[in-house]
Amino acid sequence: VLIHSVLWPLALNTYAGFQGVPETLRMAGRNYGLTGLRYVLQILVPAALPAILSGLKIGWAFAWRTLIAAELVFGASSGKGGLGWYIFQNRNELYTDRVFAGLALVVLIGWAVESLGLAAVEWMTVRRWGQQR
Repeated sequence: VLIHSVLWPLALNTYAGFQGVPETLRMAGRNYGLTGLRYVLQILVPAALPAILSGLKIGWAFAWRTLIAAELVFGASSGKGGLGWYIFQNRNELYTDRVFAGLALVVLIGWAVESLGLAAVEWMTVRRWGQQR
């Protein structure tokens, strides 16, 4: 389930990124005599990198939500699990404060990965390829 939730956003954004490579870049690569793997790695991948990173960002969000939901379901059935199981168990025992603490932790971890990890990579990519204003 987790792989399925990440695969499609990443694959579709990667495909869109490769389709969106300007023809001038493609022609420049061919004029330099690049073919095969060198053409892909030196022309297509760098040009499609912003779209690929967008797919990773969307995939991360889907993966995080899917992981918590899977822990809610499967962690509850096995009696052990992670943060999703913690939220589920405390919900059943009517510990509302612990449920909200678990939800706050889900949000905090998601925000930390998004703003500290993915945003840094995105910023470096935008800066490297001159796409900032």
